[in-house]
Parts: sequence; structure tokens; C-alpha cells
Amino acid sequence: MRPNRLNVPQNDARSFDLRHEFVPYFTNPWHFHPEFELNHVISGSGTRFIGNCIERFESGEVILIGKNLPHYWKNDSIYYQSDSGMMSEAMVVRFSEDFAGKDFFQLPETGAISALLNKAAAGIKLMEPLRSEIAGHLQTLIRMTGFEQLMFLISMLHKIAVSTHLQPLSTPYAPSQLLAKNSNRLSQVMAYLHEHFTGQIFLNEVADLANMNESAFCRYFKSQTGQTLIQYVTDLRIRYACELLVKSEESVTQICFQVGFENVSHFIHAFKKLRGQTPFEFKKGKQPGYLPSLTPKEM
Repeated sequence: MRPNRLNVPQNDARSFDLRHEFVPYFTNPWHFHPEFELNHVISGSGTRFIGNCIERFESGEVILIGKNLPHYWKNDSIYYQSDSGMMSEAMVVRFSEDFAGKDFFQLPETGAISALLNKAAAGIKLMEPLRSEIAGHLQTLIRMTGFEQLMFLISMLHKIAVSTHLQPLSTPYAPSQLLAKNSNRLSQVMAYLHEHFTGQIFLNEVADLANMNESAFCRYFKSQTGQTLIQYVTDLRIRYACELLVKSEESVTQICFQVGFENVSHFIHAFKKLRGQTPFEFKKGKQPGYLPSLTPKEM
């Protein structure tokens, strides 16, 4: 499992990274990078992780991600089956905060874009009708070149910046903490947990990832996150359960096992402890929302 800092390819012919991905499933694990990212899932479905937010993703969504904000699109299990015939497709634009020139977004005319990029620290989901408009613009953008392409991207960012059809995704996140020290070790652990939290998590396997014995790892993980490994994994599972309870028609029992709990009574107890109500009450009320931050505490 590699560290979750992604090195975005640099292109001498373009000031930003633009790619069209057509793959059986999205392959980048839980990762971050100093570039902003505009991500359009053309086709595919699964679970999306952005900062502290865990949601289902479906074809058509457009998301703007701030710099160093961890994120991960994990396809549904059917996409990993070799004979499924399923494919995932996305348009991805990654750009640095000075890709258009140093202090360009400090100009009076670009103030709205500067404010948008600040808001992107929590991740932003584009809603209709803006979503469809920007999705179409991305299809146009990839066919352009040179100066025309650069100006079109800046125009797109301005269109997003002045729109009211935006939904923040994550509670405040402090990704810089992951960059400060021990980032390689912690990043590998976090990537593994986000990849496998709906299955069985074994302490010895996670400790091995950090190249530590179990007792030393437990102390290290608690010092970095403010939570025990069990608490962190339980938080991930409950967050995902909230998303499924709000947006799916599956029963509480089905969701219990889907998010990684081994019995319903434990699921109900853990859910009520964190949410202040049972999953049955939550599902009946269909109350979306987020739990306290999973952000590593100040180092």
C-alpha cells in the first residue's frame, strides 16, 4: 500500500493536468495532492470519501476538491469482477493555485474564483442546473488546446464561483497535519482503513503496515488521531451507514452487515452512542448530517 500523496503529472504544453479516464474501476486509493481537482464521474457508482464526508456516488456528479483534501472514489464490488463488463469513466482537471500566474486570483476581476477555491477546502458538490452545464463544458474543454483551453477553464471556474447551486461536502479538515511528519506511515494506514473498513480489520495487519508492534501502534494511532483504531473504524462505518439509511431502501439489518458490523445489536448500540438515536429512528426521520470530525488532531 503506497502513501496517499499523489504526484500529479506535469505537462510542459499545459499549465494544468487534464485527463479522460476510461477504466474498469477507479484505481487511486485514499489520497491527496496540493492541486485543486474538478472531477466529473461520467459513468460509475460506489462510495466517495472526501475529507470527513462519506457518500454514495453515481454517474453524472461533478465535484470540486480543495488542495490537500484527501479523497477516494471506491467503485461497487461488481466493478472488480473480471467478467462483469462494467466500466468507469471520468473527466478530471487538476490545477495548482497559481496555474494561471502568480497572484492571478488576487486580481479584483478574479475575486469570486479566489473565494471559491477557499470554500473548496471542504469539497463542493455541484447541483443542478450547474452540474449538467459544467459536465458539458468539460467535454468541450478536453477538445481544446492552448490559450483557448486555458481561458475556457478560467471561465468555467468563474461560472462555478458565481453560482448558488453548490453544496459543501465535508466538515473542516486539516490535511496539512498529514504532511507535517510521519506522513508516509500514517498515510498508508489511513489508505488501508478507507479501503477495507466494511470488512474485517485486524490490528496485527494494520500495525504491520506501520512497521510497528501492536502496542506501539495503538499508542501511535491514538496520538495522531485522538481515537483508538476501533473508534476510528466504527466512525467510518457509522458515517457510511448514515448515508445508506438516508439514500437507500435497504433495511437496517442489511445496512448493518453492509457497513461491516457483525451483529445488529452492536450496530444499534454503536449508532445510538454516536448519533443519539437508533438507526431505525434515523432512517424514519431521514436526517442527513455528519458526525464529529475524523481529522487527525493538532501535532
